[in-house]
Amino acid sequence: MIVLANLSGEYLNLFLAGIFGMVLLSIALVVFFVVYQRRIFAQERKREEEEKAHQKELLIAAVEVQEAERRRIAGDLHDDIGSLLSATRLYLRQLKADAPIEKNTEIRDQALSILDEMIQNTRRITHDLLPPTLEKFGLQAAAEDMCERINKSGGIKVNFRSDTDVRLDPKKEVAIYRVLQELFNNTLKHAKAKTIDVSIGQKQDSFSFVYADDGKGFDPAAIESVGLGLRNIESRVSLIGGNLKSTTSPGNGLTVTVTLTT
Repeated sequence: MIVLANLSGEYLNLFLAGIFGMVLLSIALVVFFVVYQRRIFAQERKREEEEKAHQKELLIAAVEVQEAERRRIAGDLHDDIGSLLSATRLYLRQLKADAPIEKNTEIRDQALSILDEMIQNTRRITHDLLPPTLEKFGLQAAAEDMCERINKSGGIKVNFRSDTDVRLDPKKEVAIYRVLQELFNNTLKHAKAKTIDVSIGQKQDSFSFVYADDGKGFDPAAIESVGLGLRNIESRVSLIGGNLKSTTSPGNGLTVTVTLTT
């Protein structure tokens, strides 16, 4: 009060204005801090919700992959093995003790021919489930074998390159092999590509798998079926702790890169 009394009117007004300004600045800083913190919290909540939604999509995709594989196996068993067993049963029921030997011999030969076809189909189904090459020699050999088989079809050129023969964990090898199968399937069905490049590499404890085709590409947001395929692939990679990056656009093919720690 003594200080204020000694100040002239003009200085007093300036002094009070300064105090008022500092109070306003302090209030503004507090308001800014509160608003900024709320915005940060809102962004963090949004990121958490997006991450939860993404993880839910991957989980759904993983379930869809399993169900699709089960339906495919069930369809193969029903359409191939089931029908062949039914045909064999029909032939065998025609065998008669009092029938001519030539007739019974013909029926037997037909039944044996069907059984041979059934054995081949059973081997094909089990090969699709777990290729012997993959189990015995690893991902590098199995991937190269798959590329060679597609190359021999003559419909598309596949270039395969690998700078490692180190075995991965069996679950990881199976997952990467399934990713390669699905990528080939998508390219052959949709991409109209002429060339596919597949490479496998490893540096220290980092494994990489790169798949690239020169097909027509696509807009992932606009094509639901192909986008679902990529989501299924991402779910496989996520289940083995890997990272996936896909790059595509109309007219620019597709490149998929998978990296994981060995």
